[in-house]
Amino acid sequence: MAAEAEHAADAAHGAEAAAHGGEHAAAFPPFDASLFASQLFWFALTFGALYLFVSRFVLPKVGAVLENRAATLKADLDLAHREGEAAERARLEAERTHADARANARKLIDEMRAEAQAELNAQREKAEAELAAKIAAEEARIAERRDQALKEIGAVAEEVAGEIVARLAGRAERPAAAAKKVTA
Repeated sequence: MAAEAEHAADAAHGAEAAAHGGEHAAAFPPFDASLFASQLFWFALTFGALYLFVSRFVLPKVGAVLENRAATLKADLDLAHREGEAAERARLEAERTHADARANARKLIDEMRAEAQAELNAQREKAEAELAAKIAAEEARIAERRDQALKEIGAVAEEVAGEIVARLAGRAERPAAAAKKVTA
């Protein structure tokens, strides 16, 4: 109890000193020069303990995370580089395939054009041959009719000449009888 009483007296005395302008008031502990040695000891001890904790537990974990991140970045960059090369090879292959397809298409078009031209030429030659055959048949028919007309022209000319002579001589036959002779 004596300690309590002494403690209460100190507290009352501190409050009374603070009330009178702080002449006898205690100084703020970090600025109290008598406590510097104690503060430096605890500062060094706390700093040492914190340094050991950080260097043994925290820094290795941070270092491992940084190394893991660097390894992941390197792996991702390598993968991106490989994928870029693969994409470039695929692009070149696609361009080559496209060029081959165009060449094949051009070849097919040229072949089809040649086949169509050959078929057209064959049809034209066939049509020309048919027309030549028709022309030859018609020329033969015309020649036959001409030859027949030439054979008949002599008889018709004789009749017409005889009739002309008869009219001139005054013996005109009736026109119907003359027409029968000409057609006979």
